[in-house]
Amino acid sequence: MENRLIHLWKTDCLLIRLLCVVILISWANVEAGAQQKKVERAIKGVVLDSDTNEPLIGVNITFKEIKTGTITDVDGNFSLPIDKQRKVYNLVFSYIGYQTKEIACAGNEPLIIKLSQQAQALEQVVVVGYGVQKKSDVTGSVATVSKDRIENTITTDISQLLQGAVPGLNVMSQAAGADPSSGTVMLVRGRNSISANNEPLIILDGAPYYGSLSEIGTNEIESINVLKDASSAAIYGARAAAGVILIETKKGVKGKIKVSFDGFYGIQKVANYPDLMNGEQYLNYKNGWTNDDANDEDAALTDFEKAVYQSGSYKDWSWKDLIVKTGHTKNFKLGVSGGGDYTRFNFNASYLGTDGIVINDEYKRLNTRLNVTTDINKWIRMGNSVGWTYIDRSGAKPPFVDVFNKSPLAKPFNDDGTVNINPTGEDTKINPLECYLYDDLNVNYALTATNYLEIKIPGVKGLLYKLNTNVQYGAGKQYWYRGSNTKKSGAFGGEGEMANTMKYSYLVENIVSYQHTFAQKHELFLTGLFSFEESHKEGTTIMAKGFSGDDRSYYGIHDAQEVKVEPFVNDKTRLHSYMARVNYAYDSRYLFTATVRRDASSALGQYKHWGTFPSMALGWNIHNEKFYAPIKEVMSTLKLRLSVGKNGQSGLSPYSTLPIMSDNGYTNGSSPLPGYIPGTIGSPNLGWEVMTSYNVGLDFGFLRSRITGEFNLYKNMNKDLLLKRTISSVHGISEVMQNIGRTENRGVELSLSSNNITLKNFSWHTGLSLAWNDNKIKELYGDGLSDITNKWFIGHPVLSNFDYKIIGTWQLGEEEEAAKYGAKPGYAKYEDLNKNGEIDPDDRQILGSSEPDFTWSLSNTLKYKDFSLFVLLYGVSGSTKANPFKDKTYLINRNFWTVDNPTNEYWSTEKNANKYIANKSISPSSYESADFMRIKDVTLTYTLPTRIVTKMGLSKLAVYFTGKNLLTVTGWEGMDPEFDTQRAIPVSREYSFGINLAF
Repeated sequence: MENRLIHLWKTDCLLIRLLCVVILISWANVEAGAQQKKVERAIKGVVLDSDTNEPLIGVNITFKEIKTGTITDVDGNFSLPIDKQRKVYNLVFSYIGYQTKEIACAGNEPLIIKLSQQAQALEQVVVVGYGVQKKSDVTGSVATVSKDRIENTITTDISQLLQGAVPGLNVMSQAAGADPSSGTVMLVRGRNSISANNEPLIILDGAPYYGSLSEIGTNEIESINVLKDASSAAIYGARAAAGVILIETKKGVKGKIKVSFDGFYGIQKVANYPDLMNGEQYLNYKNGWTNDDANDEDAALTDFEKAVYQSGSYKDWSWKDLIVKTGHTKNFKLGVSGGGDYTRFNFNASYLGTDGIVINDEYKRLNTRLNVTTDINKWIRMGNSVGWTYIDRSGAKPPFVDVFNKSPLAKPFNDDGTVNINPTGEDTKINPLECYLYDDLNVNYALTATNYLEIKIPGVKGLLYKLNTNVQYGAGKQYWYRGSNTKKSGAFGGEGEMANTMKYSYLVENIVSYQHTFAQKHELFLTGLFSFEESHKEGTTIMAKGFSGDDRSYYGIHDAQEVKVEPFVNDKTRLHSYMARVNYAYDSRYLFTATVRRDASSALGQYKHWGTFPSMALGWNIHNEKFYAPIKEVMSTLKLRLSVGKNGQSGLSPYSTLPIMSDNGYTNGSSPLPGYIPGTIGSPNLGWEVMTSYNVGLDFGFLRSRITGEFNLYKNMNKDLLLKRTISSVHGISEVMQNIGRTENRGVELSLSSNNITLKNFSWHTGLSLAWNDNKIKELYGDGLSDITNKWFIGHPVLSNFDYKIIGTWQLGEEEEAAKYGAKPGYAKYEDLNKNGEIDPDDRQILGSSEPDFTWSLSNTLKYKDFSLFVLLYGVSGSTKANPFKDKTYLINRNFWTVDNPTNEYWSTEKNANKYIANKSISPSSYESADFMRIKDVTLTYTLPTRIVTKMGLSKLAVYFTGKNLLTVTGWEGMDPEFDTQRAIPVSREYSFGINLAF
């Protein structure tokens, strides 16, 4: 109770401080209005179109130094107040569809500014592999996450930021909890491989990144680009078959030191929770649980449950109230940047602390990153980026499934208030609150350092050599202890484990590039690479039983009666790579890109280490053709792209291609016998999975780029899959890994960005993302047959549901027909697919796929004066998942079938109501559509006017309110349609209030 009061007091203090900030802001506005101070001086002028001399409405005019300013009115006029006396004012004029213009003025005479049109969407610079390019010169399918989304989305993890941000990048949450990245799966253009890794390669500041995205602070990000087709991703060759995500962190810029701070406090509430049975409902449920066996112990209440029911104590509590609670999140971000003529720096730090919606579910994360760039002279530049992360996931969470299947007629606590380890009076039932009695430590450390040296070769303009190095180090501790006072380990006299893991890698890249323009129309960009990479994983686990006491917890593990030490993970891999790329452009109209990369991986067979991955792409900027001029007013930009190429994938554990012997495991009584047996057979010819990708793309812009977008058609064909094949076990080995099988992904992607309204005091921007993907297995073992055991079916998605189909409930009047199958009214009705009068294994069928084939997102940003509203909708369709909550073992209050209530919604509570198939030990799942539409994010921001902020010594001050997962529209009847498992911590609604300031 004392701890709870302290927690509430701290929470109240934080809310009081936030309330004071709001009051001060409101007071400042009132004071500013009351004073009505008249501006003495202002820079005035008009902004015109350079071709037509028509006034431009809504042009942004800002001071370069402080990024504050105004916009033009309906006549193109503007007036920018001057608060400080200066000799020169540097102004920046920016407008959608026009080139940004910067001028210096004294502020004495009215200005006439003329802006020139440009295909702005195609002129922006985007990060590609080993360099940058203008969007207009990119020939591959490269999607960019908008700068506005990166900076203004209130999120605690990059994976949350990416959901719905790019068509073709599917970010799926498989679980919720305090850890924002728990259970997140990312796929670029579908699942290409059956058994190898399908997640995209992450490139952080030019180097492959092997940590979790949660180890990168969201305030560190400068840009995110996704390479989706083979032409753009082939430059990374190996491991690029699943796509590439390029992340660049913020670098320092010349200028005075700038400091920014962003912090918010949020609360979480469970978004959707099933209606669990109370004691009365549980009694009725058990009374309906009949069986032919009159001695069935499950058919009625136990003596313990009867005693609890008669006492009425069950009315004072519920498992949900004991396990699920209100969560809290605190997030603080600090940024400092600046620099001089020779050295620039950028430092970012962030802290995230979350106390989740389930007991003992806590998460703490500290991120720091320092980027420094130094120009030694006009030929040599050095730079480094160092990031450090500390993550604490300590705390033994309860098995959440226990919330749904534990009897409500139980005693969770003893009379003295301690946890009752026999809550139902049965030795086999564990109290989910027993996690309070466990010790659990789970911490991780990560360090990433990228250093580079750039040398402009004197005497050869455009020739550049870059030495790039990267070192990554990670360490983790996972310790736990369950003492003699617990049900789970008490019989062993206490049980514990200490696992220590360590991983590190290093990379050395030598990059030579040459860029030159010939005769003003011929642009050439050459890139060559040689790199070497090595990674290590090491770890040891100590397990023990029979501790001498509980006082030392897991630190007493060395004195335990039974101690076992075994390696956790120990391996090493190497990768050698060569790459060459040619980019050519003629007259900004015709574009050509060719890339070839060779990689050698130590994880593959000794005769197949090397793989070659070529690609080629063509581009045509149609809008730069002379014949296009008549329609340029309507369609300002139009670009056609074609690409084809190959990428690789290994996805093998180190040493898996070597013949390895295993301990025979034989004993003579209690004494082990020495000896070994074959463990795995050697596969010296095992090579790369290879994906061939085709892409046709169209980039377009309407009405002077007021509406821009991309359209892509693609087809990915994956062959030589890494699959385990069953062989004769005469040698003691029953399976071997081979390069066999083929898959195919084809799809359509569309992204649109529209500036619907741009006025002086109001603007409205919309972003739309659509992606459709068709995933199929084309071949498995060369015999045209599917693999029923692994649920792999030719012509169907890799992840297919294969089960019996429930088509309803047997009703009254169908007694005779039901009896043929061993059923009766109230039982689940299965489809007899082969019409043989029996529900047998041949009646199983494919019931869709758990992964959606269509994803979409719609964002709207509305700005009125100093207010901004951001709304993000996200949805999927084409997904079918098993809903375990329809199984009667989950004690959810349902509309069960009875004689008096012959519903078709749920079958009866009888024990065998869904277990009368040929194999009565199997309970087939009930499958439902998992399509949904979710209001993912709503953020309202108020930015204080410049005249008030500058008086406070700040350059920016804003407050915001954010709501996440506010509404989900779905027909799904489980916990959450996005999760593959419904037994995990449920999704939560989150409400946050924050402040953002800079000076």
